[in-house]
Amino acid sequence: MNRNNVAKLLRTNPSKSRLSQYSDSDQGIQYGDNIDLGIKLKLKELVAPLPIMIFSMCAFVIIFTLSVNHNSLEPTIVLAQELRQIGVVNENSTTTSSNDNSSATRSSNQMATKDDNNSTRLITLVTEDVELDIAPGKKVKAWTFNGTVPGPTIRLAEGENVTIKYINKSPIPHTIHFHGNHDDVNDGVVPQVMPGQTYLYNITGEPAGALMYHCHAPPTSLHIRMGMYGALIVDPLAKEIAPAKEFVMVMGEYSLKNQMGLEADYYMINGYADQYMHNPLEINHQDLMRIYLINLGTTIPASFHLHSTTFLTYPSGLWDNFPIHSQTISVAPGDASIIEAKWKYPGTYLFHAHGIQEEKGNMGQIKVIGQDELSEGATNSIVGIDTNVTTTNSNLQQQQQSPNNSSELLTKSVSMFDWQYELQKKLQNPIVVNQTENRGLDREEKKIMKEIGETEEIQRQGENLSLTLDKTLATNVTESSGANSNSNQITIVSGSSSPDSKLFYDPHNAEVKVGTEITWVNNDTNMPHTVTSGSPGTGHSGVFDSGIMMGDGSTFKHTFDQKGEFEYFCTLHPWMISKIVVN
Repeated sequence: MNRNNVAKLLRTNPSKSRLSQYSDSDQGIQYGDNIDLGIKLKLKELVAPLPIMIFSMCAFVIIFTLSVNHNSLEPTIVLAQELRQIGVVNENSTTTSSNDNSSATRSSNQMATKDDNNSTRLITLVTEDVELDIAPGKKVKAWTFNGTVPGPTIRLAEGENVTIKYINKSPIPHTIHFHGNHDDVNDGVVPQVMPGQTYLYNITGEPAGALMYHCHAPPTSLHIRMGMYGALIVDPLAKEIAPAKEFVMVMGEYSLKNQMGLEADYYMINGYADQYMHNPLEINHQDLMRIYLINLGTTIPASFHLHSTTFLTYPSGLWDNFPIHSQTISVAPGDASIIEAKWKYPGTYLFHAHGIQEEKGNMGQIKVIGQDELSEGATNSIVGIDTNVTTTNSNLQQQQQSPNNSSELLTKSVSMFDWQYELQKKLQNPIVVNQTENRGLDREEKKIMKEIGETEEIQRQGENLSLTLDKTLATNVTESSGANSNSNQITIVSGSSSPDSKLFYDPHNAEVKVGTEITWVNNDTNMPHTVTSGSPGTGHSGVFDSGIMMGDGSTFKHTFDQKGEFEYFCTLHPWMISKIVVN
């Protein structure tokens, strides 16, 4: 049967046609089933090795993890003084200072020790009065930490715990206040550390960045200007920073006539006027310079500027802050910045704070050494104009940067803190002031010492006067405006924080009955005080404590419900002592 006949037959037999169509469809379904079967078989072939592959990958990861030296993956940071800071701490050991009055200098490298079984380091800071040079021919009186201005730089890793053993060998009260995160016991405002006393501060290095420490005894500005300040550098752990040659610059002020005046005679960097003009900072061309800039002046910002380059700055000196591109960075008193800079061309360039500071000791130079000069074997010996202030820079900076080949680019950060501190001590040449019989005291210390010496006499006079007028103190203790007839008032008098004041509390001592509520009022304008049970010698007794009361009429109340004598004092001005007698 030919094709035409078949077509004719299909047209004349519809059922046969439907049957034929169904048969074709069935063949299509069978063909699709064959395809599905092939895909399934193929998938089985692909999936079968997966468990073996996953197991192999996990084994490889585990073996690689165990074989890696994790220390090599951490950010490369060179801590200043870390080699000579490590030693053994004995629980009963004490750190003593030199009694040699010819020199008050202590290396920043001998201030810390470490127990192998305990991660807490011990750093000792000692306050002594010294005479030191802040400029050629300008020897001045200074209050110091470890005999220098500024004190030694403290450098910690982020999260590192450290104990600061503070010994006050000066004739007046002082404290140490650390910038960063810590509790009030370690805040360095109270208690005031009296002459001859030792106090232990415990702090943790956080946040990471350029921080600072300074005395916070009132008036704080006076204590800072007299030299009681230093840098506290905290290196980040989680943030990897670029290799750099690192310097620290602490801005300070000193006035020859009036340390509480607005304008200073000198605006020094690291305690000595223009020291880096004669001893330039050095860096190889193409290397990164990192400057930890800290302003511990008390009056005006330091608008810091580097010549012939712009630079990155981390605001407020904190590594967590986003860096900004700067031509000049203004750093307020008590603030900081981290500066990272490179120079396009080799040469010698100035740096300074813009403004009046640069005319009064705030100048320095940076020598950017090119490859040609390095290949010629330059000695880097700097000869200054004034031989009285010039020291030989030699090749110490280059040796510290790269002992084998100074032309190599930095592969890890290098701290120049030691070099800077040794230069500072050499220029300042500090000498401990002999405090025997109060000789060597400056005017401010004499005022404070006079007040401390007169305190007991003032107390006796106050007691006698009070008892003479009225044993119940009816004329000396005023009734409060409240409804409680047993409530009495004691005034912290205006000017009581001054060493020239003859009366601190009015009335000086009080005698009251059990159940009496006493109200203290701070009328010493603009001056903070505390009302704290205890004495400067023994510290807070725990009976009552006002905390800081500002000199704006702030009040503090305490009810005496037991008989006895209750001494109290101001922790900010520890020569202010008084007593409540409860009958």
